[in-house]
Amino acid sequence: MLRTGRKWLAAIMLAALLAFPGVVWGEGFNYGSFNREVGLRFGYGKNTKGADVRLYSLLPHWGIFLIKPGQRWGVGLSFVVEGIFSVADAESTGFELGFTPMLKLRLPLGTAASLFIEGGAGMITESFDSPALAHAFNFTPQVGGGLDIALMPQLGLTVAYRFRHSSNAGLYDENPAFNVNFFHAGLTYFY
Repeated sequence: MLRTGRKWLAAIMLAALLAFPGVVWGEGFNYGSFNREVGLRFGYGKNTKGADVRLYSLLPHWGIFLIKPGQRWGVGLSFVVEGIFSVADAESTGFELGFTPMLKLRLPLGTAASLFIEGGAGMITESFDSPALAHAFNFTPQVGGGLDIALMPQLGLTVAYRFRHSSNAGLYDENPAFNVNFFHAGLTYFY
């Protein structure tokens, strides 16, 4: 299960590296010249307990730099809005659809890479049959971290891990926690 997710991410990263032969990684990349980011990640997630649920996700996002990396204390801060569309493989196939506003703290590692921590809370509708999930409408606090690696002057490869909790925040008596470990890989365009 966890190995499948790792193999999937490794395959995406290898495909991205092979898709850009002859590129000098990070040449011309400069966080100081960007104000925004837009990207698409692919995610694989598996719940932490209870019935077996696997999620295959598309996560488009848009963000604006509140503090550009390197300006203050060497770190950057962004406000990001991320969507999620997942196909859920559970007792029956279903889907998830939602969005999450987040804050992203970024620490540049030279000119061609940066570490980041991101977190926020959003809303999601989950429509699949599983004893791990009690309700179709839930809130999703989540936190994670990752690495952006510059591929071109405005394009980066993103790899990340995210822990997501999903529950109805006590709106109903039945409120099981649906916790998922996610592994993400994708591309981010900075402008």
